[in-house]
Order: sequence, then structure tokens, then C-alpha cells
Amino acid sequence: MTDRVFVSNLRLHGHHGVMDAEKSLGQKFMVDIDCRVIRQADAIDRLSGTVNYADLCDLAAEVSAQDDFNLIETLAHDIAAAILSRFAMVHQVMVTVRKPSAPIKHIVDHVGVSVTRGRDD
Repeated sequence: MTDRVFVSNLRLHGHHGVMDAEKSLGQKFMVDIDCRVIRQADAIDRLSGTVNYADLCDLAAEVSAQDDFNLIETLAHDIAAAILSRFAMVHQVMVTVRKPSAPIKHIVDHVGVSVTRGRDD
């Protein structure tokens, strides 16, 4: 049985980017996490029978805080890798990182990347 456990618009503050101001001041990032979770057909009605979305948020915040990434692609990859490492029930995960204050001359709501990682990758 495959379930979907997801988080939308987790807001994190980080010092990610290649510009000096991004590194020193930091900025807001929005993270989406979408997990394909393999559960037992007779899974019980307890958190131990699934992946807790609060734990996904905590892990994403931990990964973001442990390093200053130049590329949000690397941040998204590291979050996905950490999720696959920590949660055995997650078969596949897609992580999207959006950057609403990207230092570009165009008017946009945000820019971002999505990475999909699985146990078979």
C-alpha cells in the first residue's frame, strides 16, 4: 500500500546563495516535501505506522541550518537524501525549494527547484 505524506510551504530562514548579501543577511525559503510511503496493509492507527510530517519539517530545518549552500539544488538534494536515510518507509521523495527574494532583475513570485529521489536511484 502506497500513501502520500506531504508538507507544503514550510518556511525556513537560511544563508543559501552565491551572492555575498545572501550569505551574510540570509533570506526566506519555502520548502515542499512530497513522500511516497510504503505502509503495511494492516498498518495500525498510530504515528509509528507512517511518516510524521512534523518530523519531516524538523529534518528539513536541521539540514538547512547545518550548512550554507551555494545552490538550492544542493539543499533540496540533501533534504531528500536525509529523508530517505532516516525514514525507511519512504520509497520516493520530491523536495521543492522556492526562493521568493532571489537577487534577479525580473519580477517573479519566486524561483525554485524540485528534485526527486528514490531508493532505486
